[in-house]
Amino acid sequence: MKYCINCGVEIAEQADVCTECGVDQSTTLDGAHGDRGRDERYCVSCGELIYKQSEICPECGVEQPSIGSGDTDQVAAGILAILLGGLGVHKFYQGNTRNGVLYLCFFWTTIPALLGLVEGILMLVADEDEYEEQYADGSILGK
Repeated sequence: MKYCINCGVEIAEQADVCTECGVDQSTTLDGAHGDRGRDERYCVSCGELIYKQSEICPECGVEQPSIGSGDTDQVAAGILAILLGGLGVHKFYQGNTRNGVLYLCFFWTTIPALLGLVEGILMLVADEDEYEEQYADGSILGK
């Protein structure tokens, strides 16, 4: 068994989503939840409350999986948004399939292309923390 990074409830070892709170176990955690503060998460091994960016749990010593959009690259997402934003390619790259499909459905209106251009520029000028907070989930309005 392992513990949810968001609510600390015990979940199945192979679970990708918490059955209690519904949080994807590889997602970024914004805001507080119950006893968890904004910059905290629960250890996947022992369930202890730890700092969100901890790589190893100080309580049990188990390595923690990285959370968030660690697979996406800010520069690549920004360039994709500028060049292919009208088709929502940057949304798919960031793992936000729902918004990617939405961009594809309305690409003929050129509105997604304009949004992609603006998003791309904002992604490229944002610092790493701002990018993670506002754009890593792929939504135009942030989280």
